[in-house]
Amino acid sequence: MLDAPQGEGDPHDACGVQASRMALQVTLGTLAGHTVVTVLAVRDENPGPARLALLALSMAAVLALQYAHSTRRPRDWPVRTRALTLSTQAVVTFLPLVWLGMPWGAMAGLLAGSILLAVPGRLRWPLYASVIAAIVAAVVAIAGPDKAAYGLGATLLASLIIYGVSSLSDLVTELRDTRRELAGMAVIQERLRVAHDLHDLLGYSLSAIALKSELGYRLLPTAPDRARSEVAEVLGIAGEALADVRVVATGYRDMSLADEAESALSVLTAAQIEAEADLTCGPLPREVDTVLAIVLREAVTNALRHSKAQHCAITATREGGTVSLRIRNDGVGETSPDTLPAGGSGLGNLTTRLRGIGGDLSGGPAEDGWFEVVARTPVVPRPEERRAEPEPEEQRKAARPWAPRMARAMLLAVLAGYTLITVINVAATTPSGAAFLAFLGCLAVVVTVQVLLSLRPPHTWPGYARGIGLGVLAAATYAPLLWLGGPWGSMVGFLAGSFLFTVGGRLRWVLYAASVAVVIPVGAAAGDSLYEMVYETDSSLMAGLAVYAFTALYRLVSELHEARGALVRMAVARERLIVERELHEVLGSSLSEVTMKCALIHRMLPRSPGPAQDELTTVLDISRQALADVRLVARGYRGQPVAHDPSYTLGLSGAAN
Repeated sequence: MLDAPQGEGDPHDACGVQASRMALQVTLGTLAGHTVVTVLAVRDENPGPARLALLALSMAAVLALQYAHSTRRPRDWPVRTRALTLSTQAVVTFLPLVWLGMPWGAMAGLLAGSILLAVPGRLRWPLYASVIAAIVAAVVAIAGPDKAAYGLGATLLASLIIYGVSSLSDLVTELRDTRRELAGMAVIQERLRVAHDLHDLLGYSLSAIALKSELGYRLLPTAPDRARSEVAEVLGIAGEALADVRVVATGYRDMSLADEAESALSVLTAAQIEAEADLTCGPLPREVDTVLAIVLREAVTNALRHSKAQHCAITATREGGTVSLRIRNDGVGETSPDTLPAGGSGLGNLTTRLRGIGGDLSGGPAEDGWFEVVARTPVVPRPEERRAEPEPEEQRKAARPWAPRMARAMLLAVLAGYTLITVINVAATTPSGAAFLAFLGCLAVVVTVQVLLSLRPPHTWPGYARGIGLGVLAAATYAPLLWLGGPWGSMVGFLAGSFLFTVGGRLRWVLYAASVAVVIPVGAAAGDSLYEMVYETDSSLMAGLAVYAFTALYRLVSELHEARGALVRMAVARERLIVERELHEVLGSSLSEVTMKCALIHRMLPRSPGPAQDELTTVLDISRQALADVRLVARGYRGQPVAHDPSYTLGLSGAAN
């Protein structure tokens, strides 16, 4: 019964698995793209066998180290291991620049991403900045200052993609774990509620059944009519207890202080305790009325179980905006755990309930020697008091929308990075100011539509709206080709990526490939070399994959965050079903048998006192066992042997003898 939820059956767990796979695929795709571009760039310079061998060795080392940093959670490694791997990657990133030149500069972005992934705290930012500064200086030294801006933008973008994809994968995993912890806490809270309600509601009802059954047993020989009346009351209490079984399983129920006082007087009288009640508090709000009724029920139960009371007084008064309930009895004896507000499972439960509405509870011997329990609460409950206790760190973390914000920021940063690189490239080749301004207008349309498509949930876009958005994006993407004369950066990747997350099925991959394939004939018509066409195609494919991955990961993170409440509700509902089954099997059958036997006894009396007395003996045995079962179910020990607790017999062991 008390197994913690493991997330089985949670449909959103598939989101986390999908996100992890996607992150790995994009990481491998990014590494493959950098590899292709770097190899082709080196080959375009007609290197000799020695440089090709160095290229192969350096590339193998960089890719192996980068794969480990991107997929093996390097922050969990020992400090020496991280220092060794990062130092090795730095060496194989910068040293080959001496022989391989500018084409090898793309590897600096991978090193910068590794630093962000492996170095914790503030130290990573100076190290990250030093890598960026070093590669910009190397680009200036090798290719001149004209390439400095491009080297800076390309390194920043590559490092952001590497860091972003790997971090989002870890983020999804952490979010899944946090949701499960939150669901586990919700189940624990539900179990505490069940335990409290079992003790406060069913414990009283079963005690009353046992007391009145014993009284009826004792009255049978001399006053069968009075015994019949007591049995009739047992029938009513058993019916209420059956209703309480269902309430405990499904949630909270309203109770009345006045009705509970009337029931308490009847039970106390049956226990031969002189009782009186004076309720002058007037009508109360539903929540306050229920909590005070539960306080009265528990205090009366304790008076029956833990004292030798002969008198009991119940008073409820209202002074201004405060209502006070006082239950006093003269049976002060040895203190038990349940007779103090801070101890046990009885009045301790009530303290929690009262604090939930802004009240408080006190209990102990009074100056006149009587034992009293006093509950005070505002007439108008103050729900804010419930938040007086600090929330667990896991609950605060799961409640904040930090994960979607981080994912959204990474998505926007990637889009901004590609936009910056494109502006730098086009600015270096655009022949006139008018052509550049026209390009900027189209770029603004592309970026605006891309942001809308990426950030808006897909279910908020009707089919025609998605079609219009893709049409506008395609028009603004291809229109500049009319006056630029060649592919403009990797903006085709925005359109390609949008096809991947807006179109379903295999068609999206066809459109993805077709939108990028346009780059090849356009580049050929513009007179680009084979290397330039391959580079433009490869960068567009990588841009499309990155846009798709960051958009999809952002949506998965948002979905996981929004689904945390659904997981909690599902876990609590599952727990309630288990409790309902347990209570039905353990207590439902016992109470039903008590009800049937009491109905039989009621029909027997007063004509057949002998058989009726035998049946009452059975009722007593059933009620005692049911009290023990309440403890078993509340603590989750059903099916395990526990020591017999004499307090559950209520001192009635001689009743059936």
